[in-house]
Amino acid sequence: MRFKLGFTCLITILFLFGCQDATEENIYDSNNPLAQSGIIVAGSYSTGGNEYGAYWTDYDNDGSWERTDLDDARVIHDIAVNNGVLYAVGETTWALGEQDPAIWIDGQKIELNTPNKDENWGGATAFSLDFDGENIYISGNYASQKASFGGVSSACYWIVNSNNPSGKHYSLETGVSSDAFAIAVRNGQPISVGWYMDEHKIIPAKWVGSNRSKLDSRNDGEAMDIIVDGNDYYISGWTDNKRQATHYYPSIWKNNQSTRKILTEATLKNSEVLSNDREAWASALAMKDGKLYAAGSTYYDYSVWSASYWTDIEFNGNRLGQIVEFNGGEMKDIAISSSGQIIVVGDGAVWIDGQEQYVEENVSSYTNAVFIVE
Repeated sequence: MRFKLGFTCLITILFLFGCQDATEENIYDSNNPLAQSGIIVAGSYSTGGNEYGAYWTDYDNDGSWERTDLDDARVIHDIAVNNGVLYAVGETTWALGEQDPAIWIDGQKIELNTPNKDENWGGATAFSLDFDGENIYISGNYASQKASFGGVSSACYWIVNSNNPSGKHYSLETGVSSDAFAIAVRNGQPISVGWYMDEHKIIPAKWVGSNRSKLDSRNDGEAMDIIVDGNDYYISGWTDNKRQATHYYPSIWKNNQSTRKILTEATLKNSEVLSNDREAWASALAMKDGKLYAAGSTYYDYSVWSASYWTDIEFNGNRLGQIVEFNGGEMKDIAISSSGQIIVVGDGAVWIDGQEQYVEENVSSYTNAVFIVE
């Protein structure tokens, strides 16, 4: 779906004035919910056979989450507040045309400029966002090539700013099955992380700018998140113990290290489950006061889930992280408050220091991202 010229101009004006000049007013407007401190959770919910993208807040801390639906959103993958402005990225619904990657700025939808956007054989997704000055970096994938059965989805990123209100698209791969699941900016340079296919092998990878490198040359895997801490950066995901194996390890990398760090694995739930018959991953990272945290899940014997998060992850010693486990569920994101609260989200739930709350009571929901406004 293409923008009409008048709408594009309107978006440019909103971007210039809504995202810059009006932010101070937004911050101090007592009627603006973003003026309150609290937790914002983003994802989707399903009802009537359809999926809708939304975010939830609980600013009065009563355990009842208030939902805000986003215009034409099918799912929200990431959310953040920057200078008092709320940003969310994800996919649009099929209701107004194709399913397209988009960013919502204080609720205003902007579909991202993407090659083959209007082709019915292609699809695209916006997974993650980060900020550098006025530039908004968004990672994802796009339909890079038509194939026998649909299209080939390849990794990419966008830069959104006043000169490119609908985003300038940068291809990381073309004609290669791949995803850029997360992005972070370090010293003005975007680092995207994800995976790419190479002769039926799933290679965990990072792209510094557009330059790709393998995170592991011996094992299959995927990179799922990245965070920057000063001059250092950390990447999380999973790797296996050999090609096409059924034992996946929650894995972390630091800077240019090509050797994975395997986190402490979850406890086997049943004695009859083989120790190698489990899939585990570290789907998200957080850094607070110099301490590294991760969240993820373990899948046993294709039937049993265990959600978990890790604390005290170190790279200078042998410590593999202290694991905290929960029954069931798949944790997607983690954040640490200024007071030290650990907030983890996944499977429609929010865990605040281990106490589980559900964002929806009567419909199925999926919580993908968490951000703390303080």
